[in-house]
Amino acid sequence: MQILVVGGTGPTGVPLVSRLLAAGHEVAIFHSGAHPAEFAGPVERIFGNARDAEDIAEKLGDRQWDVAVCMYGRLRALAEHLTGRVGRLVGITGQPVYKGAMPPTPEGRIPLPVPEFAERQYDAQDYTGKVAAGEDQLFEHHGRGDFEVVILRYPGVFGPRAPLNHEWAVVKRVLDERSFMLMPHDGIAYFQRGYVDNLAELAYLAATRPEAAGEAFNAGDERVLSARHVAELICDELGSAMQLIGVPAQFCRGFYPLAEKSNQILDMSKARLLLGYRDVVDAEVATRLTARHLAANPPAPEDLYPAGPGTFDYPREEAIVRAWRKAEAVMTADSAIAAMESD
Repeated sequence: MQILVVGGTGPTGVPLVSRLLAAGHEVAIFHSGAHPAEFAGPVERIFGNARDAEDIAEKLGDRQWDVAVCMYGRLRALAEHLTGRVGRLVGITGQPVYKGAMPPTPEGRIPLPVPEFAERQYDAQDYTGKVAAGEDQLFEHHGRGDFEVVILRYPGVFGPRAPLNHEWAVVKRVLDERSFMLMPHDGIAYFQRGYVDNLAELAYLAATRPEAAGEAFNAGDERVLSARHVAELICDELGSAMQLIGVPAQFCRGFYPLAEKSNQILDMSKARLLLGYRDVVDAEVATRLTARHLAANPPAPEDLYPAGPGTFDYPREEAIVRAWRKAEAVMTADSAIAAMESD
């Protein structure tokens, strides 16, 4: 098949293109050129702005493809232009589409696991309020017969090239030889992540399996690890004895954002049953691989979303720990006095 990948050089685009080439498909990528990437086979490169409707029309013209996988850009503009020019369009959205998915720990109240038919978010003022409307437009195209539509709702992406990288919060402290790290709410948050190779595998199935047509799928690793477990795996992989100190999240916001997420586990059964999806890389192994990758390739600050790894204000972190230790001592003493008085 002839397949257009819009993006193609991002965290899941690179392994997806490699997967498509290995299966014998002809691949073209439409991207800005800001992130260079090399592939194991011939790939046509179309340079342009996938966020600009005029540039999309100019650069893609009247060309046709069997499948377009839109991993980047404005989905609505891409869908309008590709109407009648592709047989299937795979659109990447995200877990913020679900209503109640965004509050930080411990305010989250979304029922778990989250199925694809859960209520979606329409009333938010930022981009999350536009995701559901964008999905609806794609399904309207599907209903009119413009092309087949498949929606993938991405989780927190991690691994090589991922800009969010919550794991860097731990890796950097290990590299800086910190003796401790604050662990909001003791790291009990279970937030859905997706390793780049696993998400690419699901994107491949969405592009090539006939059963995917007209469906929306949750995307992510089949197993969800707690924020503390992620940190423990990283420390173990990098040979660090860094202590993880549990503190209520409201007292230590911003140091380890993964632990501040509300619990969110996406139901992956639909992808497993309908498409035969299975993780290419186990979640624990993927976390260890990510730890090694980040340690060997520290990301530049400008390449990271601040909401991912958080802040590295070590003096403030130390002050919080001192205050928390004092509070613990007072509470321990009060508990001992209360116990003696009750005897």
